[in-house]
Amino acid sequence: MRMVLMLTLFSMSATITTSDAATVFSGSRIIAVDQGQRTITFKTREGETWTLPVTDPELLNRKPIAKDEQVTIEIDLNDQIINVAKASETRPVPRTETEDR
Repeated sequence: MRMVLMLTLFSMSATITTSDAATVFSGSRIIAVDQGQRTITFKTREGETWTLPVTDPELLNRKPIAKDEQVTIEIDLNDQIINVAKASETRPVPRTETEDR
């Protein structure tokens, strides 16, 4: 009985943390920023063009972004931009052994 109680308490205290981002578009280019509409238009690495709203209007003020700037854009489950990181702000992904061969 004590073991069942301990396992139950342990499973209740264990939490899984995930990113708020549902989709991440790395290697995208900014096409336009509309401060009035609070939207960003960008082109993905695959060539798709998206115009999406920004969840936090302060995001546009905190991180000024310019046309043609290369960025990584994070989108939430409601297709709203939750973060924009300039290419210079992102860390490179470590190479794996299979890529080195």
